[in-house]
Amino acid sequence: MEKKIVGFRLKGEEFAFNIMKVVEIIRLKQITPVPTAPSFIEGVINLRGKIIPIIDLRKRFKLHEDARGKNVRIIIIEMHGSQLAGVIVDEVTQVLSVPEEQILPAPPSIVSVGGKYIEAVVQLDDKIVVFLDIEKIFSEEENSEIQGISMMEAGIEESPDC
Repeated sequence: MEKKIVGFRLKGEEFAFNIMKVVEIIRLKQITPVPTAPSFIEGVINLRGKIIPIIDLRKRFKLHEDARGKNVRIIIIEMHGSQLAGVIVDEVTQVLSVPEEQILPAPPSIVSVGGKYIEAVVQLDDKIVVFLDIEKIFSEEENSEIQGISMMEAGIEESPDC
């Protein structure tokens, strides 16, 4: 049995999401800031008439912010069944089918020091990819804020050039 994953980089480190949670991958586009949003929420975009909150994973994981390179992408993910959000990553690397035996449980020492969003680690040749659980990256309160931004912004008419 295999699991399909979407690999991406943040600050040179390899991460992955379950492909079943990925809706699409787009180039970075103009993001409209949302006042009073948590610091890791860059703002929102209009994607074919849907208002999508955009999350900067570097900020969420408290990684140093460098200038964004030309390979930056937004991975549109589905959280909690129907909530869409965009996640800014430095680069999408590949889509892989990984045999289940290469997907290892996250070591308890990592999970206990704030890595509750780590679902597993994937051993690929000579590197380890951290497999993230989208549902656990944000606290319940943060998930509510993300959902609130989508709902709040949905009532605001977007200009046609968005």
